[in-house]
Amino acid sequence: MDNTESNSADRSNLSTNGGTETNNESSRFLAVTKSKAFQNILEIAGRVARFDSSVLITGETGVGKEVIARFIHASSPRSKGPLLSINCGALPETLLESELFGHKAGSFTGAVRDRVGLFEQAARGTILLDEIGDISLATQIKLLRVLQEREILRIGESIPRKVDTRIIAATNRDLDLAVSDGRFREDLLYRLRVIEIEVPPLRERHEDIVSHVEYCVKKLSKRLNLPSLHLDPACLDYFRTYPWPGNVRELQNAIERAAVLSLDGRIKPEHLPPQILNPDFSTKQFSLSAVKTLKEVELDYIMIVLRSTGGNKAKAAKILGIGQATLWRKLKTVPM
Repeated sequence: MDNTESNSADRSNLSTNGGTETNNESSRFLAVTKSKAFQNILEIAGRVARFDSSVLITGETGVGKEVIARFIHASSPRSKGPLLSINCGALPETLLESELFGHKAGSFTGAVRDRVGLFEQAARGTILLDEIGDISLATQIKLLRVLQEREILRIGESIPRKVDTRIIAATNRDLDLAVSDGRFREDLLYRLRVIEIEVPPLRERHEDIVSHVEYCVKKLSKRLNLPSLHLDPACLDYFRTYPWPGNVRELQNAIERAAVLSLDGRIKPEHLPPQILNPDFSTKQFSLSAVKTLKEVELDYIMIVLRSTGGNKAKAAKILGIGQATLWRKLKTVPM
């Protein structure tokens, strides 16, 4: 009897298409994303889905690369098979290879049983290699073999095993630059990039911002048990002008923060993160040519919050999490 050890699907770096909640969330994401740019991406993804060609999905963090991968899998002839996803940057090299290719019992310390790797587990399905730009050159060579020969070699074994898995890779890195720097194999990039889909950032899809905001408010109203949760229209101007470097993921976090801070269920500008109220307040301003002391940074933040409340010190103190007396004391140090 084959005594194999299956990978645990509930690890933080691994997900499967068996999660109904994840699939539903992806479907809702697609439903509220209406921009022409994103719809063009879906049209291309729909065409690609019919074939087994390798796909490389690129784009900034938080734009929805995994959502596109799930859409491709769900629209493909492999949709009844598993979709396994792994964050390649979350694991050390040895553990990543064990997860991907599997291992034989006794092949290294701690390998007490045979383990089936993800490429075998995803038989007749799809595997998503997220953060593909973070894998080592040694692992890249082994991955190239999978793409060329459609076979894997478990750690500790000498007999290759055939695999029937579609490969989708995703990254927020510039892989062409990585090739130039010698950090990524050019032949592997060619194999992965049979089809490349670049997902545009949220700042280039203004029409999607409001729809995602409305969806987030509705979702948080239920999750946080705030039935009267709603958005002050004044917030929309900030949402439309903010560049959203963290894309949809940052937007979702900003709405949740504001919902938690709102007292009467009404999200106002004063509840938004300071970098949204004043985009200049960001880590980008802390360059070596303009280093500020911790006290100066604190005062900058206090003034931003104070401006957002229209000078209302009681509200500002509540947002800052300090007493009004403390706020007054700190403001005394502001040069007039």
